[in-house]
Amino acid sequence: MNRNRTAAALLAAVMSLSVAACGEETASSVIPLSAAPSRAVSSAVSAAPAAKSAVKVTFALDPDTAAPLLGGLYTAEAEGYFSKCGLDVTFQTAASAADAAQLAAAGTVQFTTAGQSTAFAQALTSDKPLTAVAALLQHSDAGILLPAPLKITRPKQLENVLCQTAGKSLPAAKLATVVTADGGNAALLKASAEAGTSLTAVLKAGTTAVCGSYSWDGMVSRQAGISANFLFFRDVSPELDDYPLLLAANSSFLKKQPQAAKDFVTAVKMGYAYAAAHPENTASLVCSKVPALQNQKSLVQRSLIWLAGKYTDDAARWGQLDTARWNRFYTWMNQNKLTSKAIPLGIGVTNTYLQ
Repeated sequence: MNRNRTAAALLAAVMSLSVAACGEETASSVIPLSAAPSRAVSSAVSAAPAAKSAVKVTFALDPDTAAPLLGGLYTAEAEGYFSKCGLDVTFQTAASAADAAQLAAAGTVQFTTAGQSTAFAQALTSDKPLTAVAALLQHSDAGILLPAPLKITRPKQLENVLCQTAGKSLPAAKLATVVTADGGNAALLKASAEAGTSLTAVLKAGTTAVCGSYSWDGMVSRQAGISANFLFFRDVSPELDDYPLLLAANSSFLKKQPQAAKDFVTAVKMGYAYAAAHPENTASLVCSKVPALQNQKSLVQRSLIWLAGKYTDDAARWGQLDTARWNRFYTWMNQNKLTSKAIPLGIGVTNTYLQ
């Protein structure tokens, strides 16, 4: 009970400091996100002074992102954190991850989400004015699901095993990297696209390993009661620890409205604090926003419970971006020629807007 009260007090401090930071240039102290009762969140927000004028901001949702990862954004809207920070935010759904990045780069929207390895990498190769301002998930959750019948405990054992990569070059390259790092022969890997076959069907067959994310694909297998292990790529090859979900912004907007940008990031931080503390409430919200998940609340909640401790993880503060890690991953992508042009290092990333 004392531990619960302490957690509630800590989260209340985070929320009150975050709201106080809206509209101010001084950065607040940051306390790691942890579970706490909703009253702590609500009271802190209610006590905040009303914004004098609202800055209009449009946010493009990337439809390719697993919905639970967006829970903090949905709660920031639903709990009124954007308005408390003096923002009038409109959400719109882009046609794809690439379209979302293009909308933000063009200035049609001010913010979006993007994976470091996908849409964001492509944007940097084209010198598009897009900047990552926060990590919404601190470490990569990518890896490979290993059905129990395969009896695989290390990457080298994947030689001559059918591995589903969905026909994508990125997971195939990651798979080859970890097999090689473990002393195996990547040339002996057997890739399978498995078009039209569900994840659970593939895993239940027990003959194919599947590349995916633990926060969603791993939860799907657990929800289905399938016996499988999960091997995180980053545990074998640290250079594969990319940022799976970034909060990205139009670079011109950041320069013209730096305080509004800071306020937006602060409101998003508050949303993820709420999502970490209330996975059940957040699951209901996510399912109401994504029609395809309306009957999968327990699965979404399972994912959100696992994600709760991963938003900040071992970083010094929520949203922190490590430039050295950032460059290490892009160096690996360049070496494997995973983009049409080399990705420039050290650009398109900043911690300036974190408070």
